[in-house]
Amino acid sequence: MERPMFRMLRRGARRVSLHMPATGGRAPFKRFDPYGLDTTELAVTDDLFRSRGAIAHAQALAARSAGAARSFMLHGGSTSGIHAMLLYAARRGEEVILPRNCHISALNLCALAGFEPVFADVAYTVQGRPYTSMEAYERAMDAHPRAKAVFAVRPDYYGLMPDLRPLAKAVHARHMLLLCDEAHGATFNWRHDIQNALAQGADLVAQSAHKTLPALTPGAWLHAAGPIDMHRLLSLLPMVQTSSPSFLNLLSLDEARAWMDRYGAPACRELGEALSRFYRKARHLGYVRAQEDAPPGFAYDPLRLVLAGPQGGYALGQTLENAGIDMEMCDECCVVGILPLRGYQRPLKRLLAELQRNAEGLPLSARSASADEPKSWIPGKSMRVLPLAEATFASRELLAVGKAVGRVSAVTCGLYPPGIALVTAGEVVSEEMAEFLSRQDLGRLFGLTEEGLLPCVAGMPLMKEIEA
Repeated sequence: MERPMFRMLRRGARRVSLHMPATGGRAPFKRFDPYGLDTTELAVTDDLFRSRGAIAHAQALAARSAGAARSFMLHGGSTSGIHAMLLYAARRGEEVILPRNCHISALNLCALAGFEPVFADVAYTVQGRPYTSMEAYERAMDAHPRAKAVFAVRPDYYGLMPDLRPLAKAVHARHMLLLCDEAHGATFNWRHDIQNALAQGADLVAQSAHKTLPALTPGAWLHAAGPIDMHRLLSLLPMVQTSSPSFLNLLSLDEARAWMDRYGAPACRELGEALSRFYRKARHLGYVRAQEDAPPGFAYDPLRLVLAGPQGGYALGQTLENAGIDMEMCDECCVVGILPLRGYQRPLKRLLAELQRNAEGLPLSARSASADEPKSWIPGKSMRVLPLAEATFASRELLAVGKAVGRVSAVTCGLYPPGIALVTAGEVVSEEMAEFLSRQDLGRLFGLTEEGLLPCVAGMPLMKEIEA
């Protein structure tokens, strides 16, 4: 029989996973036959969008763990939560303030709903990672006082996270809503060292349980603070999710919550201690933790594995992949890994052994890594000449990236992971941007065609002036 999906997944299961989902290949409790429990909305089960029974109870328990007024299960990942909270915050034609390193899902919703994204100025860490400071958000709010919401990312792929408390105070003083993509921060609900975004003043928060907890892909939650109109929010959720949710996915969300309620706090502490021991051993091999000194008002999640090697991130990632170890992502400087809270010992041991084997093949002069060398990331600021939604749905023509200089992009494109836009629909493609895109591995870019062509707005003349 032809069973290509089964063969693919079995092949993947034999490898070492340092990427989402964070199940580590293990159920939080006793294993079961998923086919035996798969079902749908019945009188004896429940309805996700009109919950009265077990789903309502599970969501109440999730809200208690997160400190939320209400929590909603999401079987469409944090993407559906991001879409729902943006729809709640704004209406067609209105502005929302976004960080430049927001996930592509936020921009996709702005295009579909006709919102106009306003980007707060981006700054860069020493290694060239983008972040948005409190001052940048305040400048954006002052320049766009009629914006309906401010969107924050906490933490990013590298574990970098802002302190949201001063931002929440400033946002609420302007009668705006603070929305937070906390997809990579689901463990914060049970941590003693870090507060979650709700505790720091966010109004709506999306968390991907499958990224860091023992939950199936793409299980997530949308958490809401007290002032939110829950009836209106609930009416928006069916618009961004299927009417036939996977009950197995909902089950895994509740199982992950139950496991974290019982074991989460000590498990997080033990993983942090194990990572500290790993970094000490890796340093002797020439590999260093690549979470540099955080900018003012920021900190790093110590449970995120971020490792720099002397050969650079792309080469190290390829070496590990060839050895059967799959990382979450890599960049010019480092590799990023996500460890399961259960069973992290094996992947850490395999990773350290491979680093040892790789270090033995490096010349002595190369056996040192620096996490402090500046690295390029987003090449400059792009000039917007068309609204995002208008450009997204405009007539297109496909151009080679090198021929697109001065043209208006009809797509939002960037690198995945981490899913951050380099240029958005309606922005002019600068010579610097085109050169940067041309240097990237086509397999890591989203927005371009399979042939590497960039869709541009048809009929738009070549822009004579491109903002640097």
